[in-house]
Amino acid sequence: MVQIVNVGLDDRSYSIQIGPGSWDGLVPHLAASLPTGVIMVTDERVDSLYGETVHGMLVRGGVRVLRYVVPEGEPSKSFEKVEALCRTMAASDMDRGSLVLALGGGVVGDLAGFAASVYLRGVRFVQMPTTLLAMVDSSVGGKTGINIPEGKNLVGTFYQPEAVFAETPCLSTLETRDWDSGLAEVVKIAIALDEELFRYMESVDDLSPGGGLDVARIVAAACARKAEVVELDERETGLRRVLNFGHTLAHVIEASLGFGVMRHGEAVLLGMGAALRLSVDLCSLPEEQYARASALLRRIPTPEVTIPDEAALYLSRDKKSVGSSVHAVLVSGIGQHRIVPLEDPAALLRALKEWKKDWQEEK
Repeated sequence: MVQIVNVGLDDRSYSIQIGPGSWDGLVPHLAASLPTGVIMVTDERVDSLYGETVHGMLVRGGVRVLRYVVPEGEPSKSFEKVEALCRTMAASDMDRGSLVLALGGGVVGDLAGFAASVYLRGVRFVQMPTTLLAMVDSSVGGKTGINIPEGKNLVGTFYQPEAVFAETPCLSTLETRDWDSGLAEVVKIAIALDEELFRYMESVDDLSPGGGLDVARIVAAACARKAEVVELDERETGLRRVLNFGHTLAHVIEASLGFGVMRHGEAVLLGMGAALRLSVDLCSLPEEQYARASALLRRIPTPEVTIPDEAALYLSRDKKSVGSSVHAVLVSGIGQHRIVPLEDPAALLRALKEWKKDWQEEK
């Protein structure tokens, strides 16, 4: 059964279709206002799995479609790849009635969404996320972004898709690390915004792929919470910052290690651990809830990494910083977020060390 979550943004409202069979809604959606052409942006791995299927659906639906395949991974989120994609669109005579279709994970969605937002000052855009992280986070809410050497996602736009189709059976082909990376984003929503979702995930004995989680349930819950926040603060002037729980430090970790060394969700997990430790000191997070939230995080595997000393330099470049302070998302309880300005952003790095120390002592 397909579940539907609506994102209400006046004339830019759209629906997120979630579950087995959601892709069946793509062609009927396009038929209501047929694009003059579609460029399907995907990566090499996703293309090998689903490229022919989606291409065939579009062709049978009477859509003129071009397949555009990029290398897998964070390096594809670059000015070079944006330029190449836009030049391909121009060479293919794509006009303002054309549509960019993102088929893949967060990298593909960010690249395709950014190109759609700037080509001809904006063309139509649809998301078909194939990873858990993309389904619960990057495909929803309209953020696009590319990386530059100075930091992750420092160049981007707010540009909403006109529809999202999250075919959850695609998750069966994920590598375990990609599943775990997406699961960290679900936990982010649970800890910062949704105590009921937290309690559900806490109650499931096996969080591994196929281990017992109701996938459609967690995707729908995460999307619903994110949609509520985006409806109130589309352009992240206030409340939407809560969705950055764990992200400030995560972006620092990713940039300092080199993009692609860690999965995004793995870095977010470490960022959440640091935020939880700080929350005890700055937001009076009860020790019992700190322990429960930390225990859930520690059930999601993440690789051991050594964060370089120069990581602190990236904190001042974070797009959420204002002057010398960084707005950190902390919690006073599970599901109870707080946004706190940190005059000493390096406190996040120290808190991560303390959280890891707590973890080792518990072992």
